[in-house]
Amino acid sequence: MKQKLQTNIENFPMYTVSTLPEGCRVKLKNMVTANVTVGTGFFNEFSQGVSDMFGAVNVSSGMSHKVNRGEAAARSILVEKALSMGANCILAVDIDYGVTGNNAATVNMQGTAVAVENLDIVMDEQERLGVEIIVEAYRQLLRLDRWRAGDFLD
Repeated sequence: MKQKLQTNIENFPMYTVSTLPEGCRVKLKNMVTANVTVGTGFFNEFSQGVSDMFGAVNVSSGMSHKVNRGEAAARSILVEKALSMGANCILAVDIDYGVTGNNAATVNMQGTAVAVENLDIVMDEQERLGVEIIVEAYRQLLRLDRWRAGDFLD
């Protein structure tokens, strides 16, 4: 079940807009945030320095790869927090990048978790079904966690 959730998490709707089309019935949940620090290390900085010197961009390794992984981790954190609030969408998503004093990169992501009652106004049926798969997988994971804790009542 956890694999199903992780596989589909990129399909969870996250929008940079702060409002949805007219007619959407939206319940605001709360703000969600994620802050991820991506370490660099000596060899990574050295190889990036050489790449930078020649103007190369390599998204499959080096710092670009680490920042992309940081974005994916931040996205997963946001989605998990939103799901825990009963949301099925995140609005007003903002991503910021930074560098710490020791040259580690940071990815900071935030947005507003919302429950959209009629997602069909915003997305097509296939996308909406993908969201339903994510929400149901999350509910099943919660149920399994409760059962593991000895809570057998639904």
